[in-house]
Amino acid sequence: MTGTSRRFEGRQEAVLKQMKGLGLRRQTRSYATGLHDIDSTSQLTCASDAPFEETSDYHVESTAIGAADYSDASYSEEHSEAASDSPSSCSSPGSPRAAAPAGILPEEFEFLQAHGLERCTPLKELGQGGYGTVDLVQVALPSGRTIVAARKVIHSPLYAQARYERELRGLVLCADCPFVVDVYTSRVTEDGQFEFLLEYAPNGTLYDMLKAMELRRRGKEKLLMTVQRIQYYMACILQGLHFIHSRGQAHRDVKPGNVLMAANGRPMLADTDSMDAVTVTKRAGTTSYQAPELWRASLQPPGYTADKADMYALGITLAEMAAYPAGGNGKLQQLKDDPVANTPDYVPADLKDLLCGLLAPAAKRLSVEQAMAHKFFEGLDMEGLSAGPLGFAVQLRQAP
Repeated sequence: MTGTSRRFEGRQEAVLKQMKGLGLRRQTRSYATGLHDIDSTSQLTCASDAPFEETSDYHVESTAIGAADYSDASYSEEHSEAASDSPSSCSSPGSPRAAAPAGILPEEFEFLQAHGLERCTPLKELGQGGYGTVDLVQVALPSGRTIVAARKVIHSPLYAQARYERELRGLVLCADCPFVVDVYTSRVTEDGQFEFLLEYAPNGTLYDMLKAMELRRRGKEKLLMTVQRIQYYMACILQGLHFIHSRGQAHRDVKPGNVLMAANGRPMLADTDSMDAVTVTKRAGTTSYQAPELWRASLQPPGYTADKADMYALGITLAEMAAYPAGGNGKLQQLKDDPVANTPDYVPADLKDLLCGLLAPAAKRLSVEQAMAHKFFEGLDMEGLSAGPLGFAVQLRQAP
């Protein structure tokens, strides 16, 4: 056993006590055994199969970005020089937002911004891969309280200053949205590492959950989960996308692996390092979730914007939630090619209609507002989504 493993194991009791104090589940795994491998790890997914390309017009002067920069709901960009790709030599933490997150007092949040990353204590490793690592950490606050968070450390040379600024900018822009993962603080270290202290999502990712549910389905021809659960998860993701799109931005990497599950079961969009203005229509994100018109410009109607590509990726995510997670042995591709003909018979009519509307050609594809108003969500309390799943209990179960 390595020293790191002994250190993490020695703190197992502390993290269980802390999770109990926060009302979280014990560490009973988040649906699947071997949850945090690099292809499906919470808060550490690759934003693109292709090298990162800076496409935005904005320029951030420093790593400390204030929430006031994005207070205008209409969101206007300042045009300036292209962002530098060289890491900052500053080792002090950034202060990415001004207002304290829910459940954290202003003075506690001020401490987190100034000292959260340098004074956090590692509890266990959540994931690791070519881009970096994610650890579960705890921070003792001056008030006497202790919080748990996720520390994301990125050391890959492919992740440069411009990409860090874009991810931080996206997190700050969505700081007031309960359907996007929250950021407490961030910094660029003297040795060029990029670090974030993020809201901890103990239930893993939607990808992990779907993978475990597929194992439990055991090949039966039926919905992967109940209609009510699909309604809830989709409505939460739509709320997050509506928040982003209404500010003139597109997420550009919507997929189950980038949807984190909060302690109360609420889905939250994550990994904003591909986020950019809706007017930027270059390819971004994960190839298998990219809309056809991103590959063939001739398929883009006049006035095309990248929020349409987000809706297509959401359509694929919905297809995985209902029928074919992680590809479905080629059946998912058939559904993408012709959703009307290839949607399974066990999918209800309203759900199929929503799915076909999201996977339609760009000119006919549903917008986020149209999707939210779809009859599939009839009777769902859109105002109460942030409180947690409606109509069923949140239970973390291990895959068989």
